[in-house]
Amino acid sequence: MSRVRWSRLPALAALPALAALAVTGCSGGGGSTSAHATQSTGQATSTPSITTTAYTATQLRAALLTKINGQAPAEPVEAGQYGSLAEVKATKDTMTGVKVKPAACAQTTVTGFNSPEFATVPATVSTFKVGSNGVSEVLLSPSSPTAALALKNSIPSSCARYTATVKGKTFVYTVSERTVSHLAQQARAMNIEATGSESINVWSVVYRASDFVGAVTIVGPNASATVATTLAAQAYAHAAKTLH
Repeated sequence: MSRVRWSRLPALAALPALAALAVTGCSGGGGSTSAHATQSTGQATSTPSITTTAYTATQLRAALLTKINGQAPAEPVEAGQYGSLAEVKATKDTMTGVKVKPAACAQTTVTGFNSPEFATVPATVSTFKVGSNGVSEVLLSPSSPTAALALKNSIPSSCARYTATVKGKTFVYTVSERTVSHLAQQARAMNIEATGSESINVWSVVYRASDFVGAVTIVGPNASATVATTLAAQAYAHAAKTLH
């Protein structure tokens, strides 16, 4: 896998709206972190006040981690309006021709930045190749009402398991989520597993801070709740320190 685009990871095309959680970011003027660390930091949950966009895409880019396990980003870091980023467009394009059963579950993983309100929000994204894993981080600076949409929806119990067919291949998806405590003001972890001609394991953590939101996603054999949550906590701590 020479390029760490989510749309090119095995079977990821059959994941409805994974871009809402998975498209990522890192680099710029950030620090270094490890995907295998075990300690996390954060703040207590609180209700945000209504504000306008606080940071530009350039400022967000400077708040991203620069390395994960010693690895620099595998792709050039992108910054701009969220909906215009190439990684976001590429991941959304992978949904073309995908058939989900039950059809109502096509929006199962739409609990991140899929809302139209995020399209014009300042954002930055990049991807990493760490061993056999794809790792991503994304930062956005929406208004408080828009930020709240990132964690508004939950997965219906009827869609904890569904199938998706793409290019004649059918995959069975199992999806679960959990609240993450002591990370920013609010955070949620999602696990997506797919089995079929190929298998995939994804852990993604989306968090909301007072004036920015972010997500960290890990795809591959080392993906786990502990690793994703730890990395998200480190990414949040670095962004909070850089932006304030």
